[in-house]
Amino acid sequence: MSDLTKFISEEFIVVPMRAGSADGAILELLKPLENKGIIDSSEVCRETILKRERRMSTGVGKGVALPHGLSDGLKEVAVVLGLSREGINYRAVDNMLCHIFILMISPSDKPEKHLKMLSRFSKALDSGSFRSALLAARTPAQAMHVLADLDDGGEEEI
Repeated sequence: MSDLTKFISEEFIVVPMRAGSADGAILELLKPLENKGIIDSSEVCRETILKRERRMSTGVGKGVALPHGLSDGLKEVAVVLGLSREGINYRAVDNMLCHIFILMISPSDKPEKHLKMLSRFSKALDSGSFRSALLAARTPAQAMHVLADLDDGGEEEI
């Protein structure tokens, strides 16, 4: 079982995403966090993520984007998974559309945890079979099942 499921629940899985742009994707993925009071403002977190994106796109290739940033005011890492059937131009390094989004906002005072989580998600999403299984998910429950079944080799606790 994947320890990634400790950081995400069905209420933070957006299937299917409706956004048609990179900016729209960020706002759509931040909305569940704002609705649950985990973040105070989607706009503030959006700016944090866009600032990071200006340095280098987090469209890492193979249809995956990992928009992320550090923010004050959070107690714990917040993760939202989004799946886009049509794909979104996220200025990915391979110029392909992105279909799988893992948005992560972490407390500014926990950068090491932030990096460990990014690494773990990146490693998991490198697997073509894992990406295919996620993209086949039609509901948050199905996506959660795919995450739970992942053997991510998580020998080090996050």
